[in-house]
Amino acid sequence: MTDYSTLKQNTLKFLENCYPSEGVFDAEGWEASGESSVLTPAAKTFIKKDCQIQIVNKTFSQRMSDNDWRFSSTPGGCESLEGGHSALETYYFYGLTDQLSRENKDAWISYFNQYQDRETGYFLGPYVRPKDHRAWQDYSLCTHPWYHMHDHFVSSLCSTMMLLGGKSKYPLSSGSMTGRFLEKSYLEEYLYGRDWNAYQKDGNYRRHNPWWMGNEFWFPACILWQITQWEAGTPAAKQARRMLDEVWYRWHDENFGITGFWYGELNGDPTKIWNNGFSGPLFSDDRSDSKYEWISVPVMGGAHQLWFYDFDGHPIAESVRKAQTDTLLSLQNVNDFHFGLYSSDRPDSGSDNCTDVDCMTLLAINHCRQDYRRKEIETALEKAAIAILNDKINQDGVLVSRQNREYLHHSASYETLSRAGDANVLDQSFYFWALRAAFSVLKRSNYPELQSFIDHDWPNVLSHWLWLPQKTR
Repeated sequence: MTDYSTLKQNTLKFLENCYPSEGVFDAEGWEASGESSVLTPAAKTFIKKDCQIQIVNKTFSQRMSDNDWRFSSTPGGCESLEGGHSALETYYFYGLTDQLSRENKDAWISYFNQYQDRETGYFLGPYVRPKDHRAWQDYSLCTHPWYHMHDHFVSSLCSTMMLLGGKSKYPLSSGSMTGRFLEKSYLEEYLYGRDWNAYQKDGNYRRHNPWWMGNEFWFPACILWQITQWEAGTPAAKQARRMLDEVWYRWHDENFGITGFWYGELNGDPTKIWNNGFSGPLFSDDRSDSKYEWISVPVMGGAHQLWFYDFDGHPIAESVRKAQTDTLLSLQNVNDFHFGLYSSDRPDSGSDNCTDVDCMTLLAINHCRQDYRRKEIETALEKAAIAILNDKINQDGVLVSRQNREYLHHSASYETLSRAGDANVLDQSFYFWALRAAFSVLKRSNYPELQSFIDHDWPNVLSHWLWLPQKTR
């Protein structure tokens, strides 16, 4: 099992090799090919071999000296904004950002802000294909539209910039896209007007379970909250807080389901509720994948809202929180101790960073907020942390979701691509959140390697992104 000092050393060495280079993907050939995804069988031929990749090394000290804050998502990759904000998060948790001068911090903030588009409020740098790119037109492959990917990036990047004491160049409230959630009628339609059933591959993204979209209901909360922070004291900030309290929380508070999570507007049209064909009792002897998928998909989506709930201090009924804990514990695989989307007694969970981090974060939060099944939560988190430190480490000693699969954040985002087995800056930083969830709960372990992480004094964060309650010692 990997210990703290080894993982830190390997991760920092990995980040040194994540300086922008010529890329691990032949983007020019792909663009000329007409393919809409970089992971179709034909497009995979554009993934480069070892002999074609040039890795450039730059230490953290050299970056500080040069005020150069460009990153790739993987060694040898091209410039990636996603890699940049994920690298910042990693450096923060390992204590390196304490070395930064105010000049360094301002330069890093300016690096991000150079890509912000004044009209939309979005960051239009190397991460998301332009709006008119063909990648958004193939609805059989593109289940995450252009606005979705930008909303996601704003939600994570802006809160990460706060670690440097920064804010966006242009007010989010004035952007046509980042400011749209300030309009009550728009936000209500966005939340209440959704058909939660399976996406029809017709470009109608309102007829699409938002958890398959990847946390679409989380974005409004993130962006509205960011406006309350960066534009405090303004009419826009007051309106943002009203929209959070009067619209966003109202929908969520009214629509908790039996699992403690959300699977549709329960007071609305029953045909719009996500059930995946399952209608039996929740905690029955049914071990079918259909049942577990119906349970787990809302968890992997709604976890994001719940860590926002916790950071923002919004109350949750005791009965709802208990249902969440019951649901989360039921999803831990009995064989590999990870959390997955299907039956918990499969030979393996098929886990990745999302499934583990969502379940482990919420278990840690509930452990802190409620005296219910605490010992079972501790046992589950210890087993999951040991599993991650044993089987989610690649040949370079860095966290990866899956050894045998390429990693990227969108089917056309070659900037974020890492090859099968190679580490990815976002992947490892996000997976590390799952481990931190376990460390925040556990006090003692019989495993010295795990204890080395538990004993470390991890810094807290300033926003909902990467949020965990502060550990009591």
